[in-house]
Amino acid sequence: MRKIAVVFAVLFALLAVAAGIVYALFDAEAIKRQITEQVAAKTGRVLTIDGEVGLSIWPELAVRAGRVSLSEADGKTDFAAIDSLRVAVAVMPLLSGRLEAREIEIDGLALTLIKRRDGALNIEDLLAGQNEKPAIEAKPAAATAEDSQPLQVDIAGLALRNARFTWRDEAAGKTTQLSSIDFSTGRLQADSAAATLAIDALKLATRGSSGDDSFDFAIDMPAIRLAGQRLETPFSGNLGLVSSKLPMRSLKLPLSGKLAVDLAKASARLGLDTRLDESKIGLQLAVERFSPLLFDFDLKIDQLNVDRYLPPKPRADAGTARAQPSGGAPAPKGKADDAIDLSAINDLNFRGRVTIGQLQAQGLKVSTLDARIAAANGRLDISPMTARLYGGSLDGALGVNARGNVFTVRQKLAGVDIRALMKDAIDKEPLEGRGSLSLDVNTRGANADALKRALAGQAVLELRDGAVRGVNVGKMLRDAKAVLKSGQAASSTASATEKTDFSELTASFRIAGGVARNDDLAMKSPLLRLGGAGDIDIGNSRIDYLARVSIVETSKGQEGKDIAELRGITVPIRLRGPFDKLSYSLEVNDLLKDAAKAKVEEKKQELKQKANEKLQEKLGDKFKGLFGK
Repeated sequence: MRKIAVVFAVLFALLAVAAGIVYALFDAEAIKRQITEQVAAKTGRVLTIDGEVGLSIWPELAVRAGRVSLSEADGKTDFAAIDSLRVAVAVMPLLSGRLEAREIEIDGLALTLIKRRDGALNIEDLLAGQNEKPAIEAKPAAATAEDSQPLQVDIAGLALRNARFTWRDEAAGKTTQLSSIDFSTGRLQADSAAATLAIDALKLATRGSSGDDSFDFAIDMPAIRLAGQRLETPFSGNLGLVSSKLPMRSLKLPLSGKLAVDLAKASARLGLDTRLDESKIGLQLAVERFSPLLFDFDLKIDQLNVDRYLPPKPRADAGTARAQPSGGAPAPKGKADDAIDLSAINDLNFRGRVTIGQLQAQGLKVSTLDARIAAANGRLDISPMTARLYGGSLDGALGVNARGNVFTVRQKLAGVDIRALMKDAIDKEPLEGRGSLSLDVNTRGANADALKRALAGQAVLELRDGAVRGVNVGKMLRDAKAVLKSGQAASSTASATEKTDFSELTASFRIAGGVARNDDLAMKSPLLRLGGAGDIDIGNSRIDYLARVSIVETSKGQEGKDIAELRGITVPIRLRGPFDKLSYSLEVNDLLKDAAKAKVEEKKQELKQKANEKLQEKLGDKFKGLFGK
């Protein structure tokens, strides 16, 4: 025992002497100077170590440093900085090939990334040459037994406190900041030989801002386990947003789920559940490969009111300033800041399905929405897409192609209440009735105005038992009756309080250059028949249409007795003007010509009838003489 005691005494004495030598040789200022010189030589940047650098070697090997900063390439402003750093490693386990850290702590890390106006990043000088291969590649030395020795790591905990990250886009004039980033773990254990990793209680919390908007995010993973190239962990957390653009100013999303990663196959699966007010949302995500990214998803939402989280829609008359009062002059072209940028689609590669029980978006209300979505090669396609809406059904597809900003729409609406649909969609009610609407259109353009002017395709409308609102054909016919007496007529403005009932209305449209052309309008009612032809200029929000009305029954129906004199006459009615201020007028010359023709025809019929009556009288007299009666 005395010998053992002596051995330990000598050992501790030697360690004490070694420690004394290390401390004696440790020159903090020299180390600072050497490090800063090396950084300047390799990067051209300035490394500043303002705080003290300390070293302890027993019972743990620990290094600590105070304020440290690294400059931008100009050597004037800070690129990165830390307030303090401490790393402590147990000494004895190192002798057996085990890295056992007592603590790794970093306080006050601050990092700034900048995208210059020319698109260059402020770290390009640090990345320069990393992807370049040396002229002569050295052959790797044969691995030694020491190099291949497995490493065991046991760290009591990692801590990153009060970190800050700033992203500044000088071209866009936008700055995004992450502040108060706190990251910590419980015990971390790893064994390279067994390929295992275990992390207890990983936590991340941060706050951030972008412009006037701010957010906070926190996530907690109670246990992370890696075994056999497969990592699994449950998680929970929350996401909060504060924005003046949100009607409710702020919202909170609780998060819970499970993450699994297969490192051998470079794939992952994520299950996520959350709630947004009364909406219950579930997401299943399967990443088939990480690079280039390819994934499948299945998103299920029981109910969602998107309008609740968007700014209110502008009033229906807010866009009238663009409409031209007369002359058909085109509306001004869209501004540069209205440009539609689809470049983000180029990098998308996924397949998925979205199902929503009840949905409201931009005023539209649908139920049982089921949409299949796919993105690849700069295209985004939603097909098929089905839903129930306004008492009917929807079945169709949507497509977007980033190459050329091309949009395609193919939709079939059947059995819908057209008045309720248009009220919610465009806040106008020009039509009533129930029926079907088919659309097959496409367009391309850099902004909304260009898209409207390039619209092409076809549309078909079929309605039953409805009305055309804003126009009273019965009143127009009374005006036509007055025109026949006076020969003059005045134009009138369409009124939302007036309407013309119909039992059936059908029309088809050929669309080219943003103008929808119709020449087969057919509207039927017990009183009249209405046909017509004309153009709907979608690009300039104007209409120019000539409707022709004829009376088919005057003994019943809408104001039949008052317009009996018009039977047999076609009444031409011109509708023109901007969508929000349509006016209509009678085409007097055509009306008078038709009325004159009708009178001539009526006179011919009268003469013909009189001639027939005289002929019958003469024949009657001859028959009487023939039979002696």
